[in-house]
Amino acid sequence: MLLQKPEVTKEQARQQKQRCDRFAAGTADAIGSAGDCLFSLLPYEERVRQAASWYEACAQAMLRCNYSPLDEWIREQACRASSENFELHDLLRLLRICRQTAIDIDGWDEDVFSSVDDVINEGLIAIRPKVTWNIPDRLNYLKDTETTPVGPAVTNATEAPNFMDRRGGERRYSGRNRLALPIRVRCKTEALKCDEITFTDNVSLTGLYFSSMENYQIGTHLQVTYPYWTHPGGINKEYPARVARLDPQPDGSVGIAVEFLQDLRERQL
Repeated sequence: MLLQKPEVTKEQARQQKQRCDRFAAGTADAIGSAGDCLFSLLPYEERVRQAASWYEACAQAMLRCNYSPLDEWIREQACRASSENFELHDLLRLLRICRQTAIDIDGWDEDVFSSVDDVINEGLIAIRPKVTWNIPDRLNYLKDTETTPVGPAVTNATEAPNFMDRRGGERRYSGRNRLALPIRVRCKTEALKCDEITFTDNVSLTGLYFSSMENYQIGTHLQVTYPYWTHPGGINKEYPARVARLDPQPDGSVGIAVEFLQDLRERQL
């Protein structure tokens, strides 16, 4: 039986905040460097928020037996992942990264995770009606479970480049998703000088896809700020890239498949 938790002092709250911030920063870096997890495509600031909310949810589960925040976190990440064409593998990998960094960075005892692990597995099974993944009845997220979507994969012209990526020891196409994030595209060549702000149609581990009315050519070198934030405090980073494919669209615009020439998963300093 748990004893009533005493009131937290301001100093304890400050220390807890520092621990959470340290964990979130380290976890965001770990997610960003995970080439087998499509959550690595999210901006650094979003990965920090994601990790911090996991930390707080697990703390509530362990200290107060309040599992609602953890259930909500799982639903939020699962629905986001499914809507953006991530796989169950990506969500399981995200959960394992958060768990391991809590042990490595914050010194959590692995033994205390047992009850929380059960809650996470139950939460994953509970979201089956909301996603298109085949989630087994006895899912254990700590094991590397490979799953496939319920329906056939849908492909169309608006896809990022199909560059091959190493994942889970097997060759497979880089996952594509419908992340619609703002980008700034700059080009200064003899044939084309442009500077436009638009949104991605989708993103892969190695490139992105957007539509434009500009006269890009295959092989054109670009400077792409992904993502491009205009709000105060927003951190932007520009990546070198090149045009890999052009897809004329019925409305007169052109779909631009862009290949990054630098890893965009690194921490944005």
